[in-house]
Amino acid sequence: MDVCGDEIEAENMRYVSENTTIPIPHVHESQNHGGGVKSILMDYIEGQTLQDAWSNMIPSQKMSIAEELHGYIRQLHGLKHEHPRHFSRKSISTRRPVYLDEYLFSRLTTSVPDLVQIYMGINRADEKMVFTHGDLAPRNILVDDHGHVTAVLDWELAGWHPEWVETVRAYTFCNDIPGWTAYLSAVFPPNHATEYMAVAFARHMTR
Repeated sequence: MDVCGDEIEAENMRYVSENTTIPIPHVHESQNHGGGVKSILMDYIEGQTLQDAWSNMIPSQKMSIAEELHGYIRQLHGLKHEHPRHFSRKSISTRRPVYLDEYLFSRLTTSVPDLVQIYMGINRADEKMVFTHGDLAPRNILVDDHGHVTAVLDWELAGWHPEWVETVRAYTFCNDIPGWTAYLSAVFPPNHATEYMAVAFARHMTR
C-alpha cells in the first residue's frame, strides 16, 4: 500500500472508481493529520509510468494505449453532474489554473484583440461541462509490458471543466516526451485547435 495525496484526491478517486471502469488504486482511507499534513492510504499497483516506458514501445503498443485512454476520457466526459455550472473547492484545485485572470486579459486586449475574443468565447456561460482528470500526462499513467494501461494516477486536479480543457492542457503541458503529441489526437477529440491556439498564445504573451 502507498500513502500519499490528500482528501480532494481521495474524493475524486472514489467518485471515478464508483462510476467508471478506469483502473485506479483502491482508496482505503484518507486522513487530515493537521498542520497541512494529509494522506491517502491506497493499494499499490504494479506498472511502469508511460513516461519511462514510451521510448521502448513499438507504434502498435503506443496506439493501443492511446485508444484505451480515449475510452477512459469518453467515460469521464459521459458522467453527469446535477449542477454543471457549480465549481466546488473540493473538486477543483486552484493550482496551475487554466483560465486567464483579469491581469492576463488586460495585457492581451491591447495587442491581440482577436485572440481575446476567441478566449472569451470559449468561456461562455453555456459551455458544456464534463468531468476531467486535469493532468493526464504520461507520468501519471502506469502501463504493463504488453502496452496496456494498468492505472491512472494523480486525481488531485480532477473536476468539472469545459470539455476543451483536458485537450488543451494535454497539448500545452504534456509535450516533453518525443512523439507523445502525435498520439494525442487518438486520445482526445481533435476539435479544439482554436481553444489551444488562444490559450497557448496567452501563455506566451504573459510570461
